Amino acid sequence: MTTSRAATAPTVLRTRHGDLALPCFLPDATRATVRAVDSGDLRGIGIDGIVVNAFHLLRAPGTRLVKAAGGIHRFMDWDRPVISDSGGFQVYSLIRQDPANGTIRPNEVIFKEPSTGEKVILSPEKVILSQLQLGSDVLYCLDDCTDAEDDLAEQALAVDRTVRWAAKARATFDAQVRPVRRRATRDDPPTEAGHLDGTRPYLFGVVQGGGSAALRHECAQALVAIGFDGYGYGGWPFTPDGSLRVEMLAAVAEALPPGTPLHALGIGRPDHVVRAHALGYTIFDCTLPTRDARRARLYAWRPGYPARRPRPGDDFFEAHYLLDQVHANDFRPVDETCDCPACARHTRAYLRHLFKVGDAVAWRLATLHNLRFYVRLMESLRTPEPG
Repeated sequence: MTTSRAATAPTVLRTRHGDLALPCFLPDATRATVRAVDSGDLRGIGIDGIVVNAFHLLRAPGTRLVKAAGGIHRFMDWDRPVISDSGGFQVYSLIRQDPANGTIRPNEVIFKEPSTGEKVILSPEKVILSQLQLGSDVLYCLDDCTDAEDDLAEQALAVDRTVRWAAKARATFDAQVRPVRRRATRDDPPTEAGHLDGTRPYLFGVVQGGGSAALRHECAQALVAIGFDGYGYGGWPFTPDGSLRVEMLAAVAEALPPGTPLHALGIGRPDHVVRAHALGYTIFDCTLPTRDARRARLYAWRPGYPARRPRPGDDFFEAHYLLDQVHANDFRPVDETCDCPACARHTRAYLRHLFKVGDAVAWRLATLHNLRFYVRLMESLRTPEPG
């Protein structure tokens, strides 16, 4: 466990739209919406920020339209922080898995819309300009994502592209946004992200390198030399059997400056979040809780939690599949300790009924419940360790 990194992790990220207390979990509002709920719902259960996807918003409705609407915050009625992902992972999932969808070139990515054949060109520069049109509080560089099982030659090529693209993104960002006051280095003393004063958007880089600790370290050090406000762990963070790649996560955390925000991109299973947080990661996002909610899979705390802070290896939660017959006559809430709208007013039996008849209210209530679970998980992880 990288105790030094965890001990120096920042506790707040100040943005133009408010502070993000760290650690934080940000629901994926990929296309400017968290499915089944609206911005008022999210505020009501304590969500402090969201993640949108610049690649998908570039495709529809278009980032120029969002800018004309007053930016992403006004467009979706969200007055809290927004992080925009560049779309590097989507390039991986859509193109690397099916080359017919496009081509990855040295300086750009050409994506073909499957339904129309229309070309969408992504370059490091265009991705930054698109995110500035959105008005995001945190922007991400375009990166070249690989499969962790790809050979070393492919991983090295992806690292080279990622670093070169990051340098171009940095130059484009600096040409549009006032220069940073100071960039963090490994020699900086522990801070609470004090050099991030919240008066401008921030730029984060993405560390690639697949399953190679050496390449991960090389990529991280090259990005640090360019200088970013924070960093994300890039690529698929799981082994083929679904286990978390703890060694790779630790290697990346150790290679980056202490006191800078570290984003575990796409890591969202509750026990995985706890494990990554212990390594020093403080920002999390994932579609898992909202997707599980729409599939009637809801989380509940085990006795003693979240009053007791979960630690890696703890069996601190369980998942209930509401369509199971056992819940048909269960008149308890999903979680006796939960204050979400689903648990405050409804029983497992009623929620199961809503799912069985296909009523849209089931998606909304289940989504609010799962996201409230994550809000409480973050609050618990912010609690200082006893002693």
